[in-house]
Amino acid sequence: MRFTFDPDKDATNISKHGLSLADAPLVFNAPNKLTLESTKTSEERLMDIALVEVAGVVLVLVYVLREPNEVRAISLRRASKQERKLYASWQETH
Repeated sequence: MRFTFDPDKDATNISKHGLSLADAPLVFNAPNKLTLESTKTSEERLMDIALVEVAGVVLVLVYVLREPNEVRAISLRRASKQERKLYASWQETH
């Protein structure tokens, strides 16, 4: 898989969330991730929630899958309290 992102969007993401979109593979490749469809746009976006062992935190990655084998990262941030609860509940059943 090839990971891409807009450099301007990355700068905004770093400023807003303190995380670079270059770290998207940490969430995307996590073996324990939960993948959901993002409902905030008409574009088909996916959202992964995963505990990133290196950072010791639950992160959320929003992205678009493009052909061939491209992941276009849109946002990377710490999970909200609600997302952490959803992830913990999902982990209990898997």
